[in-house]
Amino acid sequence: MKGLFKLLSIILGICQLALSLSTIADMDRMKHDLSKFLSISRFNETEKSVARAAIKRALEAVGLNSMTHTFIHEESNEVGANVIAVQKGPYFGTGNDKMMILSANYDTLEGNQGVDDNGSGVAAVLEAARVLSTLDNLYSRQNTIVYVFFDMKHKALAGSHAFVEDVLLPLMERTNTKVVGTVIADGLLHFDPFPASQAMPNEFESFFPEAAQKLHEHSHMGDFIQVSSRSDIDDDLVQKYTRAYDRSCEMLSSDWSFHPWSLNLQMNLANITSLDRLHPFLYSDHSSFFFHSKQKSVQIPTIYLTDTLNLRGVRQYCVQCDGLYMMTEQNMKFLALMTDSLIRLLIDMSGSSASAVVDDLYSFMFNIDVE
Repeated sequence: MKGLFKLLSIILGICQLALSLSTIADMDRMKHDLSKFLSISRFNETEKSVARAAIKRALEAVGLNSMTHTFIHEESNEVGANVIAVQKGPYFGTGNDKMMILSANYDTLEGNQGVDDNGSGVAAVLEAARVLSTLDNLYSRQNTIVYVFFDMKHKALAGSHAFVEDVLLPLMERTNTKVVGTVIADGLLHFDPFPASQAMPNEFESFFPEAAQKLHEHSHMGDFIQVSSRSDIDDDLVQKYTRAYDRSCEMLSSDWSFHPWSLNLQMNLANITSLDRLHPFLYSDHSSFFFHSKQKSVQIPTIYLTDTLNLRGVRQYCVQCDGLYMMTEQNMKFLALMTDSLIRLLIDMSGSSASAVVDDLYSFMFNIDVE
């Protein structure tokens, strides 16, 4: 009987959703966040302060205290603010900790509602934090998880750069903490399974011939998530994420008719003579974790997840077309799938004992046979 109550508690705490949705991530919660505070322009300080307050309230609602990390933009002298929440493990602040970082930027371009870019990333990180916090009430966890919401991605990646230089590197140096993985979520909502709906930068085929061939075989449809990484440094993190993503897809395949896939872009930065040519593939917050003041001695495994933003669908022709209309049923399913994959990755890499029950939840709720 005690075991049954425990299972029911997990179901009620983690999966307050209809049976037909078939995800650990609560789609209704993400719809709420996107429609209430992640569909309003977040360009100037007044707009961003509203979003920050809502993010902090969402974190506090699941028992996570948050802090505001302020910084000054090196060129404009503007003051920016990141939001950080730390889900501490038993070894936090020591050399035995293996920290995992999940992050998304919350700012937008001027006049852009930013539902996909990057309200979707923020919604996914908030939902992952909710699920992992709920699991903490029932299951042990060995390692620390840090959730970060970056400001000023659209102003030379200033927020993520300040976080790495002012917060992360000093923490790692002071405590000998190891960061085993950072995930940057930047556009997880847009799914467009029509031929020729997907564009790519000019240098795409020359840098990533195998990926270009796969995209060609898929008729240049925008039906995938792009995973960008560095060769060698990020290989283990890519493999673990791919395993989490594939498992999430597998568990949902019997219920959903669409079949997303992943397009891996692996960069060998050591062999690139001019990084300017790679600029289209480096212009997001993952670059702050690739290139920093201690990069010769400190490597931070990092992957970048994106639906390619304005290279997909109508946004190729209308960058500002990023409003509530993006929240179609199919797009929301894609976002829920992406969030599920992040939750699986965090459970795995944080050493949570909940890893043994994730597939059991699917099996119990949705009558899926789990091998």
